[in-house]
Amino acid sequence: MRRFHTLAPMRNCMALRGGWTRLRVPLRTPKRKEGSTPSFFRRLFGTSLRTVKKSRSTRCVAHRDRQSHTPACRLSVRFGQVFSVMQYIGDTLPGYAPGSVVERARMSHIAMNALDLWGEGRNSFHPVDLSASYSTQMDEALVSSKKFAAGRLLIWLEFFEKLVKRAGEGKPVAGGANVTMADFVLLQVLLAVEAQFNNESYDMAWDKCDVPALKAFKKSMEERPNVKGYLRSDRCSTFAGDSMM
Repeated sequence: MRRFHTLAPMRNCMALRGGWTRLRVPLRTPKRKEGSTPSFFRRLFGTSLRTVKKSRSTRCVAHRDRQSHTPACRLSVRFGQVFSVMQYIGDTLPGYAPGSVVERARMSHIAMNALDLWGEGRNSFHPVDLSASYSTQMDEALVSSKKFAAGRLLIWLEFFEKLVKRAGEGKPVAGGANVTMADFVLLQVLLAVEAQFNNESYDMAWDKCDVPALKAFKKSMEERPNVKGYLRSDRCSTFAGDSMM
């Protein structure tokens, strides 16, 4: 999230690319080879995970409750859509599920809006043909992405500023006691925004945007020990520099 595998159009998010996905919960967690680098999920969540299937550029994961050390029953599920996979992982990893129906609704609201921002930003780099490569429409993309950075992006950031303020300083954005998928999705989107639009070509859009609460949220999430360790590791690749990837 650089990659765990990416959200479309994400680069290195705590989620999976869309398409059919199979996840299996193993009876026991495989041992990590000596000298190998811990996986993204171990770094981030402190939970053992394992890739069990790769299909259509999708990496699927399974986990075991590290606190109880009780082997989980085998479970195989099959479904599509990034949001569904992220929600499944959030529900099954210990300590990351919403604590109430209201919190779950807020979590979904925030995460889906963050993904909408990402999608809209990505589309601004493909104004001629969404399915074509950025390299085939670079001139048009520069005009379109500049327009996005000066307009819609600022509206989105102000929207998330209000949500973060409403949750309270230093509090999970969904309003519960623990961070949820919404916090990690919003962090990833903000990382992409800063990497893509905080340069002279886009008039330092991130720095100039007056969203102090949102910037404080991003900083606090980056300082979480496992997130910080992951972002500084060689597992975290740099952004490509186009399409918010």
